[in-house]
Amino acid sequence: MFLLTGSLIQGVFCGYNISLPKRVEALQGSCVFIPCTFDIDQQYEHLLTDSAKRMWYKEKSPTVKVFDSSSPNTGLINGEIFGTPTQKNCTTRFDNLGQGHSGSYYFRLEVNGVLKNTYRKPTVQIEVLRSPPKPTVSVFMDQKEVKEMMTVMEGSSVRLRCSTKIFCSSRLPSLKWSSSLNENITERQHQTQTELISDLNFTVSRRHHGDTFTCTATHQLQQQTTTQRSLKLRVQYAPKRTSLSVAGLVLEGVSVTLSCSSDANPAVNYTWYRETKGLLNPVQTGPKLTINNTNSTHSGRYYCTAENKHGTQNSSVLLDIQQNHFCLRTND
Repeated sequence: MFLLTGSLIQGVFCGYNISLPKRVEALQGSCVFIPCTFDIDQQYEHLLTDSAKRMWYKEKSPTVKVFDSSSPNTGLINGEIFGTPTQKNCTTRFDNLGQGHSGSYYFRLEVNGVLKNTYRKPTVQIEVLRSPPKPTVSVFMDQKEVKEMMTVMEGSSVRLRCSTKIFCSSRLPSLKWSSSLNENITERQHQTQTELISDLNFTVSRRHHGDTFTCTATHQLQQQTTTQRSLKLRVQYAPKRTSLSVAGLVLEGVSVTLSCSSDANPAVNYTWYRETKGLLNPVQTGPKLTINNTNSTHSGRYYCTAENKHGTQNSSVLLDIQQNHFCLRTND
């Protein structure tokens, strides 16, 4: 009898398996799901019934039973176990977890005193967090993920993605995008088994340069808890709204300064040209052009060219300097 019993124990250990995650995270005051399936030795399948007890123990000294499917609301941890024993399902939800519930747990199966097995390995490590982590934000440009602070091009199709972990599927978090432009935002949300995801899709324009997008995650705990993560969009674009201005009175014998400005990113280089007999002759570079001691020989059309790596744009002014008076006409 001793040898037979020893053989049965060895056979039981060889045929019993369990599948569960090594580690799960929970929020203090919320719940956690533990995906779990088990198996028993085939020769004992006929002993398994739906009246079997499915229990969880916490590894400590001494070992403590924390949950029993036969009385799920009377243990040290309340919760629910899903499916039936004959489905070999041990997926469990533990409710209202606190810091003291962090630790390693293992599963045990009992059937009417005739079939008993403790699945000591592997265990599942439950880590209870005091507060939820910030959501994760990522940027996709033309379907490719880029770094958060990477510059994007005007006209590009951009998707901002915000995701937060689902700790407890019976208390789903929520996600909300907002923009420093205070514009209406249309977001699309979907979820996986472990994450809630919100996508914001739009075509980038120069007005988005420097715009801050913020994703706020709200978790339904004993009190609502919110976390945020933001990113500032950096948009590159060709020169726009290039214009000329004149400082001072344009009179013969005085000095006049022409100034050029342009909206662009990255910053532009300015080049000045003077039109002579239909040809544009370079004069100088920089945002300003000063003409000293003006006279009639300085009359003509002057051009400012604003240029960066994405393009160029011109603006011009016609100076017609005559004795004691002048004529100024711009052409942007």
